[in-house]
Amino acid sequence: MSKRIAVTGFGIKVPNGEDSNDLYSHLLSGDYHFTAARGFTPDGETLIIGELQGSLGALEDRQYRALPRVSKLAISTSLEALAMANLHPGDSTNRTGVFFGTTMGGTGPLEEMIAFSDRNNFRDMPVYCCGLVHYHSLASAVSSHFQLGGITKTVTTGCTAGLEALEDAVMYLQNGRINTAIVGAADSSNNKVTVYGFGKIRALPFNQQAEHSGSPFNKRSKGFILSEGAATLILETEEHALGRKAVIYGYIDAVASNNDAVSVNGHDSTGSSMKRAVSEVLGGRTPDYYNSQALGYAANDAVEEIVSRDIFGHRVPITSIKGLVGHPFSVSGLAQIIASLLGFRHQFIPKTIRTDRYGYEHLPLVTENIYAASSGVLITSHGYGGNNACVYLTKS
Repeated sequence: MSKRIAVTGFGIKVPNGEDSNDLYSHLLSGDYHFTAARGFTPDGETLIIGELQGSLGALEDRQYRALPRVSKLAISTSLEALAMANLHPGDSTNRTGVFFGTTMGGTGPLEEMIAFSDRNNFRDMPVYCCGLVHYHSLASAVSSHFQLGGITKTVTTGCTAGLEALEDAVMYLQNGRINTAIVGAADSSNNKVTVYGFGKIRALPFNQQAEHSGSPFNKRSKGFILSEGAATLILETEEHALGRKAVIYGYIDAVASNNDAVSVNGHDSTGSSMKRAVSEVLGGRTPDYYNSQALGYAANDAVEEIVSRDIFGHRVPITSIKGLVGHPFSVSGLAQIIASLLGFRHQFIPKTIRTDRYGYEHLPLVTENIYAASSGVLITSHGYGGNNACVYLTKS
């Protein structure tokens, strides 16, 4: 990369991490809470899901009723990130782009709108219905809230969408079109459409207790924990960040993405596509640890194991935060970045919780926090449709 890309702020809302301080606290303690829900499954089975417990404050007011929940979550985390960065994006010195990713968009509101149309209830359909279900309401709501009239994009490539929004932002920062980027992701799809769809491919663990649901690197785990959430990073060219004397929390040193090119309903079980992306961002370097997307779903965790074996010979410590936050789809990769930025800041490597490592005993899995400084971390993400994305994150 010709221009260094700095992270000067971040904000997050995920289960067991309602903001960055809350996430830091739970990463250290390993304490978690998930919800046993019955209203989403075909036969009333129990499903463990991750829900946000806190209020969105003023964003819950009537004036924001035209926004889908994903947009409100994105605005909330952007407010936290901008405050941390001490940045006012509308200032004339800031040429700011907005880049957000989502996997499922507004499927919750879509269910409600379909119910209106199925009942031929045109009268009660809200006039702002299109904005509730349109994917681009995500990034456009952020731009509107902060009165930004520049580049505004929503990426919808699946669970990798957050990292691919980041990849787009980096390219715009590199070519000088912008000097600041608000980069994020949001998903809130704890609903029947999502549960039925992922239930059909046996990716969700019906009738499982919390300790057996979404357990990373555990072959007894029967699927992932469906979660909602949002995350935002503030990216700047290093020159711009230093020029305004901003605190720099880390650098996006390299980012890469590709596709397995197998099937919309399948993936490359050999892990070769992910290995190519990983090799591209590493450039021959060895990270201090590897923050993986392992989420207790066999197909994903097996690919992460292959990367650990073939790229690192199982010699680099590997971790996953999915036992704590569940799987908030597009948010997952950015949440992993934020967990690692907190690790840089407070000098620790976050542990993997809620796993007994069954079937993965040979992995160098971090199951207790390692209190040591780190300077380079590999972040991986892969998802439905075969997209893979990874980031090499550095402290300096």
